[in-house]
Amino acid sequence: MNMDIFQDIEMDFDLEQVLKQLDEVIPPRPAVRFRIEAGDPGIFDSKIGGTPYFPRNMAFPCGKKGAFADKPLSLLAQLNFEQLPQLPDFPTKGILQFFIAADSEYGTSYGSGDQSMQQENFRVIYHENIITDTAQLLSADEIPSYTGEGCEGLPFRGAYRLTAQQPELMPLTSMDYRYPEAFAEAFNACTDDPIESLYDLDEDIIEPLYNSYDDNAPKAAIGGYPHFTQNDPRETNDVLAACDTVLFESDSLRDDAQGIDIMWGDLGIGVFLISRSDLKARNFSRVLYHFDCG
Repeated sequence: MNMDIFQDIEMDFDLEQVLKQLDEVIPPRPAVRFRIEAGDPGIFDSKIGGTPYFPRNMAFPCGKKGAFADKPLSLLAQLNFEQLPQLPDFPTKGILQFFIAADSEYGTSYGSGDQSMQQENFRVIYHENIITDTAQLLSADEIPSYTGEGCEGLPFRGAYRLTAQQPELMPLTSMDYRYPEAFAEAFNACTDDPIESLYDLDEDIIEPLYNSYDDNAPKAAIGGYPHFTQNDPRETNDVLAACDTVLFESDSLRDDAQGIDIMWGDLGIGVFLISRSDLKARNFSRVLYHFDCG
């Protein structure tokens, strides 16, 4: 975090010390950021959009409700773990894919508890063993698509290669539902003037604190902690709170010079979360997929 943004703000406590203590309360987690590059990613590559790796002997993922019932979904992103640095508990081989409907909600399943994790108009598919013989895979011309009634577009245009950066430790983000209380616990361990929540502090401190996390948010990542533009959907639901691991996160990014156009509604974020136990078991049937925008 860039502490320079706080140099003109009067505080009667040591913010840097509090943030170090916050890392003790909820430790940073390993994460991998991706560099997003325009181009023509190959069928086996990690990417956003493009032609998915897909064996001929598998049923292509289709929606289950609304206009997309029985209609093919579209590839949002694909991760080839044989191209990525290793993260604890994540696969070390195979391809993980995220398919979504091109509807007004980008395939999200809003609801309470398990209902919001039902993969009706989105699908997460893991291919543990990669078939290298392209004759056994669907070609670009064979990938089914749907552009009829109810099709309103995807949160991206084109296809983009995802190039993994070296793993880093990501601290708890201010968007995580645990942050206000965790910050208060860290604050109280460092001062003699206890607070109940982060929001007991002056707005002059809270706003730049939140902005500092926003400014450092990855444009695409796995691991670490999630980012949201509004509220964390796990805050009041124990079932959703179990989804504690970022399986994939994609932020909005528009760069005309680089030919990149990824836009989740109005500068939103799309996040896929899974429980650590399901990730270890390679069980991708219970995934929380959430998108929100400003």
